[in-house]
Amino acid sequence: MSMSTAQPPTGDGRSLAVFPDVAAIPDSGVLLHVGVHKTGTTAIQAALADARPELRKSGILYPGKRQAQHRSAMAVTQRTWGWKNKGGDVYDMSIFDWLAKQTAGHTGRVAISSEFFCESDAETAATVVRQLGGDRVHVVITLRNLGRLLPSSWQQYLKYGLTTGYEKWLKNILENPGGSSMTPSFWRRNDHGAVVQRWADAAGADNVTVMVLEDVDRSAMFRTFAQLLDLDPDVLVSRMDLTSNRSMTAAEAELLIRLNRRVTKELTWDEYVKYVRRGVALGMVEGREPAPDEPRLGTPDWALDAAAEQGRIAVDAIRGLGVRLLGDLDRLGDRVGSPPAGEDGSQGMLPVDAAVQAVITVVEATRDNPELSVKDLRSELWSRTKDDLRLRWRMKSLRP
Repeated sequence: MSMSTAQPPTGDGRSLAVFPDVAAIPDSGVLLHVGVHKTGTTAIQAALADARPELRKSGILYPGKRQAQHRSAMAVTQRTWGWKNKGGDVYDMSIFDWLAKQTAGHTGRVAISSEFFCESDAETAATVVRQLGGDRVHVVITLRNLGRLLPSSWQQYLKYGLTTGYEKWLKNILENPGGSSMTPSFWRRNDHGAVVQRWADAAGADNVTVMVLEDVDRSAMFRTFAQLLDLDPDVLVSRMDLTSNRSMTAAEAELLIRLNRRVTKELTWDEYVKYVRRGVALGMVEGREPAPDEPRLGTPDWALDAAAEQGRIAVDAIRGLGVRLLGDLDRLGDRVGSPPAGEDGSQGMLPVDAAVQAVITVVEATRDNPELSVKDLRSELWSRTKDDLRLRWRMKSLRP
């Protein structure tokens, strides 16, 4: 099967590359996509899940009924979903065993995707490969420049209840690369050289493909996944816009961090997921489209310099592993730019504390009504805030 190498035009007239053609994995192969986080994983998972009928017709199994195989990945990595001591979910190893049994029982190709697999240590990665079929397994790792991942990674941790400002968090992870007392999972996910090393050791370098998603058209990943599964590329490319996972603006992030500081001690994990993660955070992202002049989160120069240094270390480590590389590996070591910080008081907008209080009022009122759907909750939250209040942000308030 061939793939066009034409370069699709961008909105500003530039052209971005697509990856070169790749051969399909064997007829009985297992495509295991292990992330990493914030590299378009949700979008490819949504496409695969929505395409299940076409996949079945082509003899391809995408196990289960959920969008991704996250529970199996968290079971084998022994990762808690949520707050360990306040109602977080711990998944039994039997859930991963189920995935392994489904895979073993299918004679055709199997596709599996969860970015939580990338958090596996060396022993767990070897277990995953062995249990999913050994030589049947072809691992795919998607990577982006670390400097571009910093703001979206911090925002993702905000959705888990993080109460630390952006710059303080950056200092915590970048002043001691490889370790973090605030978010220990960050470097398990984003020491890219170590991630590729672990999976190359587990599956064999010849069975690992690394996609560098810098300076390539957004469709490139979807086309390559389709090729690996011997599908018509349009099966996945036509579904690449099923999700909207935009980053929060600076003001939206400020609202969430202040809200976290007010409610995380009072709520259980289930309540936090319903009221804050799905009600507030998802409501902001899906319920409004920011104006072009709304300030985005800015990353300080020192952090971008440190991220570029870590990126270059990863480039050197990956280059010598012998894995298949798609895209320009050197782009992981680039020093990227950041949106400029706005001036204090620009846009003249909402008192964030007032918006936080409005949200808390709704949370408190609805805790006594457990039957209220997330959709209804989201509607109520934003009816309380969006009509009379506009988001005002100050970058200094994001700092510790």
